[in-house]
Amino acid sequence: MAMLSLRMRDDLKAKAQELASKQGVSLNSYINATLAATIAQTETLAMMGDRLSNVDREQLHARVMKFMSKTQAGTKPTPAEIERAVSGQ
Repeated sequence: MAMLSLRMRDDLKAKAQELASKQGVSLNSYINATLAATIAQTETLAMMGDRLSNVDREQLHARVMKFMSKTQAGTKPTPAEIERAVSGQ
């Protein structure tokens, strides 16, 4: 694992430490997770851009809108239903 010395503004460090604390993780873990998420988002957007580069945008929009027109609103699950789903019961 690489070691990195990082310089950042004091106010930015304080805000990052506060967010890390709220999530119950160390500042190091918070910075690693945030950086990993940013890289994943950038790579995903690039991949999607490549995959959609030769797609007819109007046709894609029409297909998405057709799909969305068939969706139906449902009821929100109760906390008990969520708990059952999470616990595998």
